[in-house]
Amino acid sequence: MSLATLPPIQPIPSSSSSILSSPRPKGKEVRSADYEDWENLKELFARAAERYDADDIPEALPLLRAVIRECHRFLIDHPDPSVVYTNPPIHRSSSSPEAITPTEERLNRDWGMDADPSPSPNWHAHRRLSAAELPTAFHAIFGISLFLMGNLVAQDPAVVLPGEPDAPSTYWLAALDVFETGENLPSRTGGSHFDTAEDWRMAIVWGRTLVCLADEKVTYNIKMAKAQADASAAPTGEYCYLPSGSSFSMSEPQWPPTSPFHAIAQFRPPVTRRMSLYSASAHDIMVLAMDQFSRGIFHMPHPHYSHTHNPSFIHTPGTTSGPAHSAYFSSSCAPPSHYSSPYATSSASGSDPPVSFSRPKELFTIASEVLGVAERLTSGAQRHYWASWADSVFNQMKNEADMDAWRGPILSARGRCWLVMGSAPVEEMESALEAGNTEVLHSAEAEEAREGLAMAISFFERAKGQRAISLAAAAAARSADGDGESSGASGAVDDVSPLLVEALLVLANLTVDENKREELYTRAQTEAGEDLQLDLDIGDAEPAAPAPAPSQSDQGTKDGDEPMDVS
Repeated sequence: MSLATLPPIQPIPSSSSSILSSPRPKGKEVRSADYEDWENLKELFARAAERYDADDIPEALPLLRAVIRECHRFLIDHPDPSVVYTNPPIHRSSSSPEAITPTEERLNRDWGMDADPSPSPNWHAHRRLSAAELPTAFHAIFGISLFLMGNLVAQDPAVVLPGEPDAPSTYWLAALDVFETGENLPSRTGGSHFDTAEDWRMAIVWGRTLVCLADEKVTYNIKMAKAQADASAAPTGEYCYLPSGSSFSMSEPQWPPTSPFHAIAQFRPPVTRRMSLYSASAHDIMVLAMDQFSRGIFHMPHPHYSHTHNPSFIHTPGTTSGPAHSAYFSSSCAPPSHYSSPYATSSASGSDPPVSFSRPKELFTIASEVLGVAERLTSGAQRHYWASWADSVFNQMKNEADMDAWRGPILSARGRCWLVMGSAPVEEMESALEAGNTEVLHSAEAEEAREGLAMAISFFERAKGQRAISLAAAAAARSADGDGESSGASGAVDDVSPLLVEALLVLANLTVDENKREELYTRAQTEAGEDLQLDLDIGDAEPAAPAPAPSQSDQGTKDGDEPMDVS
């Protein structure tokens, strides 16, 4: 049954079919999934991703469920769905010398030697054909759909239908199993497939899925630790954090045979991600995510380079060499949160063509998500490590992005990174300062913390200046257009004043010189206004104990992840 014959999808989730519904209706003979179904599946996924990125949840949910059910049907018909859309290997029709690959082409193919810079036309034709689809394309669509479904469940567990898993980790773990199954396809591990280009999109979302699991672990462990503290009547704010707890069980649930999770379990590796990640800490999971991000970023196309130096360029929908119908692997704006899809189409008009691939947007998404978890880790060393990693990605964007459009968000995000790095050593010095030992302020760690906080303040102040420019430009545009559509441009750079106040206060607490300390307190008071009450008459008092390590999950995440108008 072709997707074209499916009944119209209802926008209300309660009227949608569950993903646990059998992909084969009873009493009907269903043909095996073929290439036409594959094209329909890609189109269906494109619609689902478009609705997801438009925050049209009532439409996105049934579309994602339809994609998952159709992927389930593919798995039932084809243990390796890539056989449907990849080209079969070229077989020789004759054993005569005329049918043998020329020597120059064999050298280039087998040894990577550029013996002939202009291969035969037949070689070019075969290269174009084999580059049409990657073997992992199906598993990328299936895994990304599960990833997006998990994100929606994480935002609102009420969206699940009866019988569907209500834990987002179930969908994320299934997505990891799908990605790993695709990575170990015979066409990739057998060495017979001509095209060896990496599926960088799958690697990126693979990493993002791991980051979501790390974030869930942090949230779950903090929640459980606070609950234990409340049960034991511990002082407010004091609790024992258990970094390796998991919201999911180590054993796999018993899925019914009609469930797509049952089909996924049949083809995945024997040691599942559920088993290996159950006892892993959030830091350990982030290390795994970094490996996937590194691979994805390395193979991600670079528009500034020629196609010959971009093996993945021909596989990137939205570029001039990619098929016009598959630009769903592209991002239209910096995502509003780390539950957002990296794939969106143009929102200017429903008839506009999909936007082209943007490497800076992908980098910004990755770094913002990593930073969102780094801000919530309890270990100062781990917070410093991941904030530094995120800052290196943000810093890389200055060589690849249009800085006139990206300057504000990058300055704000890098300020957050340096605030985390500068505040990381504070916990270790806090007890000494509370005991009156001010010698710790002369240590190398304290000096490093002050330098990091000074960097954060510098970035936040520059971000404030960029915000003022954006607001002025938006006001001028509204005046010229009569309150037109440009009124939303002011959201391009968020207000970083709360983070700037935090950086000033922490730096003041670590400052030895009394005059400089007073100056920092005054700046913080001026910046915060009436929202901050400080006792500044402490001229002869010793430095106050630093505030606890920053937790910016509420306002900080918003600063780096806000949607941007880069038009």
